Amino acid sequence: MSTTALIEGLREHGIRSCAVCQDEGNSQDRDRLRALCDGNLLFTPLYTWNRKIRLPLWKRPLSEVRQQLRTRWRRASTRAVAEFAERCGVDLIHTNTILNPEGALAAVRLRLPHVWHCRELVGRDNPFPMALDGEALGRYLENHSSVLVANSRAAAAPLAPLLGSDVLEVVPNGIDFSRFRYRLRDADKTPIVVGMVGGLTAQVKKHKLLVAAAAQVDKSLPIEWRIYGNDPSQGGAVRGDAYCDALHDQIAEAGLTERFRWPGYVADPVAVMDQLDILVHPADGESFGRIVVEAMAAGLPVVGVAGGGVAEIVEHDRTGLLSPVDDAAGLAANIQRVVRDKALRARLGAAGHEHAQQSYSLEAYVSGMLASYAKALQRPLGKTATVLGATPSNR
Repeated sequence: MSTTALIEGLREHGIRSCAVCQDEGNSQDRDRLRALCDGNLLFTPLYTWNRKIRLPLWKRPLSEVRQQLRTRWRRASTRAVAEFAERCGVDLIHTNTILNPEGALAAVRLRLPHVWHCRELVGRDNPFPMALDGEALGRYLENHSSVLVANSRAAAAPLAPLLGSDVLEVVPNGIDFSRFRYRLRDADKTPIVVGMVGGLTAQVKKHKLLVAAAAQVDKSLPIEWRIYGNDPSQGGAVRGDAYCDALHDQIAEAGLTERFRWPGYVADPVAVMDQLDILVHPADGESFGRIVVEAMAAGLPVVGVAGGGVAEIVEHDRTGLLSPVDDAAGLAANIQRVVRDKALRARLGAAGHEHAQQSYSLEAYVSGMLASYAKALQRPLGKTATVLGATPSNR
């Protein structure tokens, strides 16, 4: 979503884009991206560091072998990116995640500038530990980045000690606020819809923490709980996914089965925000928290946790409420407080909306990226970088 918004913004500055993507996504997203790139779009297998972290331990070696075979030990996938870049006549390669190495390797091969975008919390003890660590990771990133952009201070923090200050930049994501309808909610409506957005295939979203908090909220309050996102269990109708099964069992034990709704994946965040009265975001393992800014854009009060990128977006008791990380009782207390106090809901929603517009506009995001591109264009990569997992003769 951030890439698509960036490409739209770059077009207004006369900058043409082409894109290489994993062979994933829905037809609507593909068609939109293809139109923005004037047809210059390539879908091809790419190697993803840490793709295996969401799999059971016994499946992880199989996943790694499958990735290596699909990308031919990253050589075939790097060659595909490099050849496509040459055909499109690109001046700079921008890799939109720290987890794909092909853009960096292609930039080295073509002696092009490379902007590597870190949208993850990487490193030891973070959600995305890398194949390299410490100084070795720093050397690799410096050798393969003209500029490394982090989307928050939280994302930059693990990398800052490893990189030169002239390499690392922080550019927060931007949101197209024109799409969101800011409006005051009916303070007296019931039930009050309290929801989180996070597919049940992403355990880092911490759905169980929301349920644990919901179990501690006064059950006499008129709350309808919702969880939006991809749901393999189809609202509990299909058993077999261990994480989903445990989540539904937890809800049943709390006596909340009839109070939870499962809308599934909703592509348009505007539609989601129109349906909610309060957004709860219990995750602390995200580098940014786009959904939080989108909720603010729509004037929703946000209840989150004081960790990750969300703690940068939300100022406690001014633009939202924050509880300590993994504190179900604290999260429940904040939810209960904002549900009971309609004046507080209005105040947080208005302040959050103003803060989001000032700090996370699409214009500011595009401007920041253009500055990073200008800097990177002065630093094209050479052919001296070491390829991770290969000797120089195998580049």
